[in-house]
Amino acid sequence: MTGPSRPATTVRRRLTAALVAALALVATACSGQSGDTGPGDPAGVTLNFGDQAGQQQALLEASGVLAGTPYTVQFSQFPAAAPLLEALRGEAVDIGIAGDAPTLNALAASDNLSIVAATRSPAAGGLAIVVPADSPIRTAADLRGKRVSPTTQGSIGHYLLLQALKQAGIPPTDVGISFLQPVDAAAALRSGAIDAWSTWDPYTAVAQQDSGARIIRDNAGLSPGLSFLDANADSLADPDKRAAMADFVGRYNRAMDWARANPDKNTALYAQLTKRSPEVAGIVARRAERQGVDLTPQVVGELQTVADNLRSFGVLRRPVTVSDRVQPLRTG
Repeated sequence: MTGPSRPATTVRRRLTAALVAALALVATACSGQSGDTGPGDPAGVTLNFGDQAGQQQALLEASGVLAGTPYTVQFSQFPAAAPLLEALRGEAVDIGIAGDAPTLNALAASDNLSIVAATRSPAAGGLAIVVPADSPIRTAADLRGKRVSPTTQGSIGHYLLLQALKQAGIPPTDVGISFLQPVDAAAALRSGAIDAWSTWDPYTAVAQQDSGARIIRDNAGLSPGLSFLDANADSLADPDKRAAMADFVGRYNRAMDWARANPDKNTALYAQLTKRSPEVAGIVARRAERQGVDLTPQVVGELQTVADNLRSFGVLRRPVTVSDRVQPLRTG
């Protein structure tokens, strides 16, 4: 029996090659770690960035990294991550910044979001549990039977409180927890309506400077100090917006590098742009120092640990597999 003719063999090889290429494209499209959807042109794009209390806008404007962008950046300000992420899910903003816990809560609540970049801060942006200056509370162990606001539900403040109580061996049910927006929580702490407040800068710094609030527990050993840039699916699927977001992430990383290299300028410009006192601005700027980090397996694993802890606390609506929700933007 003779073998196949040369033309038949050639056709078969071409068909096999085409099939392999097609399967590769399908695999790339389905991967949670996929890169850019294709070449895009950011020129003329309007990119809406979700910020919290003006901190990232001040950083980006102070560093000057947005000069010369071929696209327009609009800033939308929110008091905390929860309303920011709600706006992100609703596509009112394209990309925004949030800590680990609120990012995970948003991922558990919707399939419309992905993590596109990460930053790490040794001081976790002032994340801490604070009490009034004259409070008898000295440690997290003293919170049993006390009234505490972890700011918004599912926030980094909420995670810090739950972790601190766990470390102290106190069930959360032994603490009176009230979820209050930052302005309300600050007023409640001053009036004595709550005994402690688990929050972050600029609120921690303002409480320290304006009323002498004391920190009884910070994030050391309890949270990884990670924050994330999150984007919604529609914005990621738009090649032009995706290109703009990739360029924006690169500039944002350079802004953080500039802030670490120019702490005095950063503090002065932050105070000017946010209208905060020089004392508060100095504390916030120092504790906000951080840098961009790659979404490596280690970083993904750290976030997965937070997700598993939140699930064990009963905070997450459903389990989250972090590796399936990561789409790193290529910043060049």
